[in-house]
Amino acid sequence: MTPKALTGPRITAALVIVALALAVWFLLRKPALEVDMAEVTRGPMQVSVGDLGETRVRDLYTVSSPVTGEVLRIPFKPGARVTAGSSVLAEIQPVAPSPVDSRSYAETAARISGLEAQLAATRAQVQQAGAAQRLAEADHARIAALSAKGFVSRAQADAARAARDQTRAASAAARQGEDAALHALQAARASLRGGAGVPSGQVVRVKAPVSGAVMRVLHESAGPVAAGTALLEIGDPSAIEIVSDMLSADAVKVTPGAPVEIDAWGGEVPLKGRVRLVEPYGFTKISALGVEEQRVNVVIDLTDPAAASARLGHGYRVIVRVALWSAPDVLRVPLGALFRQGEGWAVFAVGSDGRARKVAVRVGHLNDESAEVLGGLSAGDMVVLHPGEKVADGVKVRPPA
Repeated sequence: MTPKALTGPRITAALVIVALALAVWFLLRKPALEVDMAEVTRGPMQVSVGDLGETRVRDLYTVSSPVTGEVLRIPFKPGARVTAGSSVLAEIQPVAPSPVDSRSYAETAARISGLEAQLAATRAQVQQAGAAQRLAEADHARIAALSAKGFVSRAQADAARAARDQTRAASAAARQGEDAALHALQAARASLRGGAGVPSGQVVRVKAPVSGAVMRVLHESAGPVAAGTALLEIGDPSAIEIVSDMLSADAVKVTPGAPVEIDAWGGEVPLKGRVRLVEPYGFTKISALGVEEQRVNVVIDLTDPAAASARLGHGYRVIVRVALWSAPDVLRVPLGALFRQGEGWAVFAVGSDGRARKVAVRVGHLNDESAEVLGGLSAGDMVVLHPGEKVADGVKVRPPA
């Protein structure tokens, strides 16, 4: 057999061996795992606390009825402009006194006669007490002059002084009795005039206490009202503030002057604001899940021009985010790349060979999107997002196709 005759079978056998080796290699090799990746970057970062907020007019005035009576229909509608001291918001006819029957009328008339007689008697007592006082004053003056010259004893001088003081007190008591009798007589006469059914009240006109706009009409139709019934609410719609009832655990981190971003208010871009007040009093509120929560009101002023928020009114809902910390340039890693490693944090960094390597990192501030990196990573490093159970140290990974 010639060498050329053996060449064909050897080449075939070699090709079969190479094909088998390639098949085994393909069967045994592990393909790169598809994972989501992100880059470690530098840039501004902010930590904030967010919650729902509600707009309100800074100074809202509730106008109430000063008397009990019949209010005429209020002509104002929400949004109407009013001027302090000149705009008449409502007109009220005070209610007339209730009529009195003939028996009560006769009793009151008799009581008036008795009170008139009592007043005359008290006036006579005033005259009597005045005469006694004048006599005691004169006696005290004479005895005091004689006592100074030594013609009367000290006991006589003291007795004259005591008599003078007693008559002064009796005169004052008599005058007070006259005043009491006079007031009682006036009250009885007033009730008698009411019993006769003579209305003496005029229409009461309620004027605007401040200039602004009518926010709400609480009692529009004509009808009887009691004193203190709320009629309208007035305020300045351009002076809008925001109040957010935050959890007390979040409110303690907020300081007056902190910048605020107002979102979901209806405009295309968020509004800017600043915390004016963190109220010192908390209150309990039941959440939608029936859980008792301790809440604290945080009051926010808008810092954007008034034209930017002109569409906002009283009682509108917004979302506020109060900045607790911010920095213009920090190293940031997406929050989804972090996972716990003991007491610290770690990530899977993707090396130049395409393999994932577990790297311990030191983390500073965190927000809803990213974390501040204090050590362990550099700008430009690629990290695995949301690593699953298949991602391990040394596993080859690649981004999704």
